[in-house]
Amino acid sequence: MKSSIALLYALQEAADALEERMAPIVSDAALTVPQFSLLYYIVEEGPTRLGELARYRRCVKSNVSNLVRAMVAQGLVEVRAAPDDGRARLVHASAEGRARFFKARRAAARLNQQLVQELGERSASNVARLCLAAARALDDRA
Repeated sequence: MKSSIALLYALQEAADALEERMAPIVSDAALTVPQFSLLYYIVEEGPTRLGELARYRRCVKSNVSNLVRAMVAQGLVEVRAAPDDGRARLVHASAEGRARFFKARRAAARLNQQLVQELGERSASNVARLCLAAARALDDRA
């Protein structure tokens, strides 16, 4: 590929392929990919402020607020006052949200394992490291 944007193209192709494979996996748990991603962060990091979720999702706070509002309506998350600041709101995964998340995560783990087997342990580890480095580099340019 002789494109002057070959790296960007390759990263976008990988992101598109992953989204295509993840959609049916999370759909079996009655989630969307953005909902799964948000639940992943909340479950792994604990209750999180909306501003932090917006940084994690790389979007404006209003987009995350809309996603969270829809997830509250579906019983996937709860929004509560932060104990250290009554004005701040923390998003918590509900029991239902956790159950759906872990169901999807088990299926995603199978996809992850297939990919690792296809690429090999060392290459898979290198791809993961390089993708995170690319994300940090792009974030630093924002």
